[in-house]
Amino acid sequence: MNEDIEGSKRAGHFTIAPGKEISGEITFAGEKTTLYLHDKEFFSTHSLPDQAITGVFLDLRKVSLIDCITTSGPGSGGRGNESYKFAHVFPHYILLGDHHIGPKEKKVTEISFTVNDATALFYDFDAFGLVIDAKPYIGQIANANAKIHGRKVEIGDDPQIIYFSGKREIFSADTVLGKVAASHNPSHGMGGPGGISLTNTIFINITFQEPVEFETAITRFHILRQYLELLLGRPQKVSKLGVAITPASEKLPYLSVYKTMDSDRGDSDEDDNRRPHPKDILLGTIDGLRQFATVLTNWLARHQDWRSARGRFALGFSNLRHYDIDRLVGAANMFDILPESAAPSDVQLSTEVIAAKEASRNIFRALPKTLEREGILNALGRIGKRNLKQKIRHRSKLITDIAADKFPELDLMTDEAVNCRNFYVHGNSKPSFDYDEHTEALSLFTDTLEFVFGISDMIEAGWDFKAWLTTPTGMSHPFGGYKVSYKQGLSTLKALIGKS
Repeated sequence: MNEDIEGSKRAGHFTIAPGKEISGEITFAGEKTTLYLHDKEFFSTHSLPDQAITGVFLDLRKVSLIDCITTSGPGSGGRGNESYKFAHVFPHYILLGDHHIGPKEKKVTEISFTVNDATALFYDFDAFGLVIDAKPYIGQIANANAKIHGRKVEIGDDPQIIYFSGKREIFSADTVLGKVAASHNPSHGMGGPGGISLTNTIFINITFQEPVEFETAITRFHILRQYLELLLGRPQKVSKLGVAITPASEKLPYLSVYKTMDSDRGDSDEDDNRRPHPKDILLGTIDGLRQFATVLTNWLARHQDWRSARGRFALGFSNLRHYDIDRLVGAANMFDILPESAAPSDVQLSTEVIAAKEASRNIFRALPKTLEREGILNALGRIGKRNLKQKIRHRSKLITDIAADKFPELDLMTDEAVNCRNFYVHGNSKPSFDYDEHTEALSLFTDTLEFVFGISDMIEAGWDFKAWLTTPTGMSHPFGGYKVSYKQGLSTLKALIGKS
């Protein structure tokens, strides 16, 4: 679907406004991608229609640049008595193929992409194989094309047969995003003295119920990728991305999509960031197609309400084993922005407390307006409201109701994580111990909060948490590592609190 264009340059003619076509060249370089435009007459790219540019390369291939930002220009240059004008534009997306598409056109019917850990996620072991004893079958198979090439294949003593079963679709599910499916897409040569190989690419598709704008298609792709990264435990590089569009008069054409902003995402296996095993991830098709489809459907169904909190989770989780204070703060704050349905009810106050609250509020309202007065009134307003620790405990209860023996005193872990967060956010709370001296606690607290968030989210989507707990882990998924090391981490935390 995508050709290998990284690092290349493509020249052509580009339309920046109706009737205004100028020459230019695109350099494909990830976040440094640029469209260089030049013309003898003055032009400006600061008011592009819909922030988009269309063009035609010298090989007649059409290109659409979407979400464009002018990074320099208009400028001018020249030699002798001749001069020219130029500008540099950064596009967030470049679509290549036989058609143009505007960002506001509802033409996208499907988006397809690959992820680097697709074989672990969609572990269809029987789709490809080698026939152990090929002798009974080789004669008929090897000579199936005899009528075409006009000669009979001589059979030897050690024949080999490699095969693809022919079943392309691995799974599919109807979701709020559209029909989500994964499929095999094998490729091969025609064979010869150099041998033959059969290689496979697993594509993930979202087919929409009706055509949508490109931005909508990309948003839904990001949502699905975020979910898959939770399952796999690490960022996923998308090396192939494309959309199907629907002109009324022809078969659906595909446009390959070059995404400039995360070209190096999930590109490294360094350190402990190992390729996950199919049984080490949270959920894959190896665990059953029905469960895989059900959990996917349920998780996606509530994403609209959960998108802000899940976005914070995904941002921190993608940092893998790189920890800092900002990640810890974000891991705590994601519980504060959960929807009402995911948080505990407010505390029921006694009549005495309600009366005291109102009396105090009346006293401070009568005072002159100062920052201190407003701070006290805000604090009074929060009395009875669920606080951050209560919100996190509400989520962790989903875990301890099933596996309290595996995660004893989980509330202690989450409460201390919030204490640490409060120290770095507010600075006026006494630390339980010296956080700067014991930096290992930073990673322990962050892992705890992310574990509670991600696992409780999956449990509510219908995931079989009990089955995952009893499955051996190679700890390539961060949650597998947390499961194994939890009790040691709890012991370490208690020792630190005890010393303090």
